[in-house]
Amino acid sequence: MSDLQKKIQDSVKENIEIIESERYNSKDPIVTINKDDSPEQIMIKLITSERTGAPLKFGKETLNPAEDLAKRNYNNGIRTLNSWQFRTSDKYFSDAAKTARDLQLQQQINLYKQLHNLLKSVIQTSPERIVKSKGAFFDEVVKLISKYDKLSAAEQNYYRKQVDSLYELAHQLKGEEKEIRTQQLLAKCSIALYNQEYLAAYIWLYKIYLLNKETFDTIASGDEILRKALKMLHQYLEAETGLKDIEDLPTMASAFDLQTIFIDHLSIIYDVEFMVETKEKFSFPVYRENQ
Repeated sequence: MSDLQKKIQDSVKENIEIIESERYNSKDPIVTINKDDSPEQIMIKLITSERTGAPLKFGKETLNPAEDLAKRNYNNGIRTLNSWQFRTSDKYFSDAAKTARDLQLQQQINLYKQLHNLLKSVIQTSPERIVKSKGAFFDEVVKLISKYDKLSAAEQNYYRKQVDSLYELAHQLKGEEKEIRTQQLLAKCSIALYNQEYLAAYIWLYKIYLLNKETFDTIASGDEILRKALKMLHQYLEAETGLKDIEDLPTMASAFDLQTIFIDHLSIIYDVEFMVETKEKFSFPVYRENQ
């Protein structure tokens, strides 16, 4: 590392510590470029502003070099939210909130943090309890949307409809609608796979089987691959949960492969692209003008 690079890095580090300290003390620090600053000092201040999200004052202008980073984190937060990667999504939204200065973007980030919590709770809460335990949360989010005055009326209405659709879905879950309950279980299985929680993924798949047992058994009577897969899944869970000691347990298909098999059969059973429809129902697509 060159002496110049080390000097710049050390200076940026010191500046970041100062800014974080000021924020801890409820201040809103600004990085100011003065007309007599050297190129080296300007570089240090630019990097500091971008790393911390602190506004950069240059003459009469106040800039935010990290605004594009905030926007990118916001978009990544939406993408990962709609893939049910909740921990990753939450981090993206938090990082976006730290560096966003545009008021409209700040409100959009805050709204999606609420939508994140709402979607997560609907997927993870048992169907019987969603409306009772989360109903007030739906009302709270709808009321908050009206307070985001930097969003257009069309954008506000769009997200109200999105929340209403998810609330209707919650009632369908409570009402024991088989298809939507299967989709909730499939979302839980996908989350488990993403988190490398393979035993949990097998359990969610088995719950899908039990919920659709009659149809799956009918298909399995003429499908040797499915019949063996269901038998092995049952034996595997008995062994892994300690319900039964099983010697010479056959090699289990990977949870990813088994999920694919289930999705293919569910698509036939319900006559839809089952995973596609599941993602459409359990998601909050971003608002776009003229949509």
